[in-house]
Formats: sequence, structure tokens, C-alpha cells
Amino acid sequence: MDLESELRRAMAERAAGTAAPPSLAVDVKRRHRRRKARIHAAMGVAAASVVALALVPAYQSFRAAPAGDETVGPADGGSTLRRPERPPAPGPSVSPSGMEAPGAGTSRKPEARPSSGGPGSEPREPGTGGAPDDLPRWIGYIPDGLTATGPCAVTGDAKRKTTTCKWRGSAGWVEIGMVKGSGLTGPQDLMKTPGLSSRTTSVRGMPALIGDRPGSGRQISWLARPGVGATVSAGGQAEEQLMRMAEGVRP
Repeated sequence: MDLESELRRAMAERAAGTAAPPSLAVDVKRRHRRRKARIHAAMGVAAASVVALALVPAYQSFRAAPAGDETVGPADGGSTLRRPERPPAPGPSVSPSGMEAPGAGTSRKPEARPSSGGPGSEPREPGTGGAPDDLPRWIGYIPDGLTATGPCAVTGDAKRKTTTCKWRGSAGWVEIGMVKGSGLTGPQDLMKTPGLSSRTTSVRGMPALIGDRPGSGRQISWLARPGVGATVSAGGQAEEQLMRMAEGVRP
């Protein structure tokens, strides 16, 4: 006898005395009905959640506006809520000069006044130097201990215009000039004494000439861009800050 026949005979002997209970079919049907009921209940809960989420925006759109609000329709067709204006609180009256002009939307700012630093000038930033006067906007640094001798002077004509600013004080003296016009080919056209102990250098990457002035002091000249040049001269202690002042000039 082969192995398969042995297994069949053993299984038949094992199951010979076993019989299915009479309620087996009833129990199977009952469990099937319970499983279907649980599935239907879960589907109902999910459907109710979806409906509730869909009703929230509709409730928000149809909710009544609070009492006292005024509905204003803008030009695009939408609606916005605007609070009604309230009467001013009792108190001391304000003169018309201190009140805001109707429709202005912002408070009135003080009018800007021109400074005495010459053409194109604006207030000097704190910490840029010791001169108490305002600096022109194209001059960024003046050493401490210097005071402007007066407004920047403008000379020349339509072809070439020169603006010159001067300072004097305990730290020495400083003179800064800006030239605008045609015919400027290089810094040698700006140097008052180009042949007096001058040597080449640079100011913010632009070629420059630096040398002694006749008598005392030193000067440096360069072309900031085509048609615009500058010369910075200094004497006394301010002469030590010559390069720093040149780097601060941005004509």
C-alpha cells in the first residue's frame, strides 16, 4: 500500500465518529447578517460626515450679519461689512490747523527744507565726521574738527561746471571739487599741479593721480565716470584722511 492510501485511511478513521451540529447552517447565516449590519453602519457614519462638512460653508454664507453692521457692495460685486461711524468722544476741541485734512488718509508731514550744503545736498548721517554742517549727498566723510566755510560754490558754464566745497578747523582744511563737462580725458585734467610729485593710484577701482599741492597739503584726482571727475585736497591733520575722504566721494 502506498503513502496516499495510508493517509486516506487514517483520515477516514479520524473523522468516522465526527458529525456536524444541527445549528451549523443557522450560525453561519447569523454571523453573515451581523457582518453586513456592521458594514452598513460604517457607511452611514461616513456619509453623515461628508454631508456635515458640505453644510458648514453654506451655513457661513447664509449666517446673519451682527446687529449694527452695514453691508457695503464693492465694485467687483462682493460684499463687505463696515462698522457704522461713531460720534467723537467728548473732550477739548482741536484747532483746524492740527486736524487732518478730509480725504488725506495720512497725517501731514513737515515740508523738507533745503540744506546749506550746496546743490544736491542732504543731511549728513551721524558718525560720518565731526563737521556740524550738513554734507552734500555726494560727499560721504569729513574728519572731525572741521566746519564748512559756507555753501558749496558753483562756477563755470554749460560746457563745464565745477562745484567746490570747503571746510576749515582745528584739524586743518579740506577742499572737495566736482567737475562735470566734456573734454575730460583723465585725472591729469583735474590736477591743479599735475607735475608736482604726483604718482598713480586708484579710487574705487578708477585710475587716479595723487600728489603735493603748492605750498602745503596733498590732493588726489580721478574720473568717477565719463564726463564727471573729482578732486580732494587736504592739509594739516586732515591730510592723513585724504584717501578715506576720496573713497567717500560719489559724484
